[in-house]
Amino acid sequence: MKTQIYQICYSPETLASVPEGFLTLDNLRNERPDWREYWPIRNFLLSNHLSDDVLYGFMSPKFTSKTGLKYEDIQQFLKSNYENHDIVSFSPFWDLSCIFKNVFEQGDFFHTGLANACQEFSESHLSGIDLINSITHSENTIFCNYFLAKKRFWILWLELGELLYEASNKEGTDLSIKLNSETNYGIQKLPMKIFIQERLASICLLLNKNIKCLAYDSFKIGPSNTLFNQFLSESILSNSLKFSYEKTHNEVYLEKFSEIRNEIIKKINTI
Repeated sequence: MKTQIYQICYSPETLASVPEGFLTLDNLRNERPDWREYWPIRNFLLSNHLSDDVLYGFMSPKFTSKTGLKYEDIQQFLKSNYENHDIVSFSPFWDLSCIFKNVFEQGDFFHTGLANACQEFSESHLSGIDLINSITHSENTIFCNYFLAKKRFWILWLELGELLYEASNKEGTDLSIKLNSETNYGIQKLPMKIFIQERLASICLLLNKNIKCLAYDSFKIGPSNTLFNQFLSESILSNSLKFSYEKTHNEVYLEKFSEIRNEIIKKINTI
C-alpha cells in the first residue's frame, strides 16, 4: 500500500523542518486557527482527488516528538503488519487510552463539559449513539489525528467533521455555545470543538464496526506527560478488562475496570 504522509506546517520553522519522507502541507496562512489541524486537512480533502490505493496521513509537527516514530518506522510497521486495513493508528498516550472508559470520559477529565458536548452532537447528528457509555481501548483510540487512512475512511471522517463545523457555526444554539466555549490547554485557552474534532476518528470506529483498524502498539510509543503515566501495570490490566468486556459484555469485567480507574483518579486528585 502506498502512503502519502504530510506534515502540517504553520510557520517558516515547521516548513523548514519537515522530516525525511514526509510531504509538506502548507498552512502558513493559518486562516482558521480556531480549528487547528482540522482546517488544513479539510482543505486538502475538499481540494484533492484521493486514490483508493493510498494511505493518507496529516501529522502535526510534534508527531515525532510525541511518538518517537520516523518515516522509516511507519513504513516498516506497514510492511510487517498491514493487510488491507482501512485505517492505521499511531496514537500515543497508552495511559490515557487505557485508564479511562473512553476518549470522551478522558477528554472530560481535562476539559470539563467535553463529554456532554460530544453526546449532544451525537444526539443531534449521529442518530443518538451513546458515546458517553461507549468503550474505547488501545485499538480504537486515536489521539492527535495521528493515523493513516484510505479514501473510504477519510470520506466518513470528513462527513463527521463537516457536521461538527456546521453545528459550531449555528450561532445561539446550545450546542454551538458548547463547541465554541473556551477550555484550558496548558497555558492556552482553546475552543472545545478542537478537542471534539480530535475524537472524530474514534467516533468513526464506534459508528462503523466493519472498518478494519490496525493499531501500532501504544505501549511502545509512550505515555502522556500527566500523572497518569505512573500507572503502567494498572493501564495494561485496564486495557485487557475493556477488551474482555467488549467481547463478552460480562459486567464483571467492567466493574473491575471501574474499580481500578476510580482508585487511580482518587490518587491523582490526592496528589
